[in-house]
Amino acid sequence: MFLTGATPADFDTGLVSLKANTPLPICLPRAKGFDMGLVAVLETPEHVATYATHPAHLEVHKMREELCEDTLAYDMEF
Repeated sequence: MFLTGATPADFDTGLVSLKANTPLPICLPRAKGFDMGLVAVLETPEHVATYATHPAHLEVHKMREELCEDTLAYDMEF
């Protein structure tokens, strides 16, 4: 997504990495029909609220809702 006039502060969501992939074949019996996973790593738990309301994330969220029949989302701290 390209934002005209955007500054670095506009992208300070705390997002460290974002990866997507499919389950390993050995895990398919436990996948309960889900065929893709997405992992977003944020700098701190406090960044979850910032990331969740960021326009770039909301655009991807909308696309996910249009493409996916069902989803499961949750946050974890390590």
